Amino acid sequence: MTEQILPDTAYRVTSHEILALLAFAPGPGTALTRRVLALADLPDDHDLVRAGIGTLNVRDTVSIEGEQVGLKGPAGYLAEVFSTSTMWFDITRVGPDAVAPAYIVESPAGRVAMFLRPLSEYVCLPLNEDAATLDMVEATVNDAVAAARQPGGGIVTSRRYDGAAEPSVANIKVLDDGSLKLAAAPLDPAGQLTVRDLTETEQPGSAVRGVLSVPA
Repeated sequence: MTEQILPDTAYRVTSHEILALLAFAPGPGTALTRRVLALADLPDDHDLVRAGIGTLNVRDTVSIEGEQVGLKGPAGYLAEVFSTSTMWFDITRVGPDAVAPAYIVESPAGRVAMFLRPLSEYVCLPLNEDAATLDMVEATVNDAVAAARQPGGGIVTSRRYDGAAEPSVANIKVLDDGSLKLAAAPLDPAGQLTVRDLTETEQPGSAVRGVLSVPA
């Protein structure tokens, strides 16, 4: 994803801004959001939370009336999605050149795709109501595997988080010759994910989708 092709609906948010959003609107999905994004549960007056509020204010997504501070625009929408999240998908490409995480969050308030960039900045893209979450997961995995096919290979890790349960896991390893291996449940006798080769006719996104479509 490049700057030139970002849609108008894209919104940038940093980790400390997400901490502020979660402080503004805690809800039943807040703990899950913190877990997936590896965010600490900080008090409202923590320096990082206050810094996030300041950045939101600079972006003009905070309303201030006397002592009352509220959210508006995309910040309000993201806060509602994060605080009511029911399911997250984490698709991360790990290679010699970069680590590129992507996330898809689903909640009663809406669905958002998120792409982590340097300096802990996320590019957030709200998904259309008619877009299937697993379609986005499949496409994201295919894109990540295509990027990992560059010289050096790599691994694309995929996880589905539902509440406090252990995540479902499906990993794709890209070998130097371009062939692919899938590691997923069930566990083998040694307690490791079962590994198999993907055939030339199998799309990695489809294989991962088949695993992650079933909760852990």
